[in-house]
Amino acid sequence: MSEAGPRTSRGQRTRERLRDAARGVFAERGFAAARVEDVVAAAGVSHGTFYTYFENKAAALDALIDVTADDLTSVLDEPWEGPDGAAAVEAVIDRFVTVFVDHADVIGVWLEASAHERHFRERLRRVRGGYVERVAAALAPVLSASSHDARTAAAALVAMVEGTATQGILVRDPQERAAAVRTLTVIWLGGLIRLAEDTTPPSA
Repeated sequence: MSEAGPRTSRGQRTRERLRDAARGVFAERGFAAARVEDVVAAAGVSHGTFYTYFENKAAALDALIDVTADDLTSVLDEPWEGPDGAAAVEAVIDRFVTVFVDHADVIGVWLEASAHERHFRERLRRVRGGYVERVAAALAPVLSASSHDARTAAAALVAMVEGTATQGILVRDPQERAAAVRTLTVIWLGGLIRLAEDTTPPSA
């Protein structure tokens, strides 16, 4: 998955042009059906120019995923705490869903590619894992006296938000998005209250 880095501002612009062209082609045709020929045609450059910057179409998708993964990971680096716990949870979910909407086309192709190629599946697993670990760390004090594992609960909550965002990935209406975020927040908080109150040990 190696790629040649641009050494000039013109080279950077060419690489971005190719990356943007790949984004459009992948979104329209899907990763499996897309060809390098389609990307160079969309970018208006030669095959040689493409291979100056990317080894193959998978490397072009990697470049797109780099940007998306950075934006997703940036949510992990933001403060999640606040005086109003419910508002803090809602703000985190909103930022996560917003990134999904902004990168809907890339995420759709990423999910497609991850179903067939281990490399993309591993990249997805690492990003998901980061969310699970961050949520688990926040849940651990809440669930410490319960019979529930914080990481299991975190994985379920992250999957719920991701699944909702994926299913509604093309919904860009701000009001609909706000309503979805609010619903997710209520489910999260309600579920956490039930988990924290449940001290019944699991049956053998």
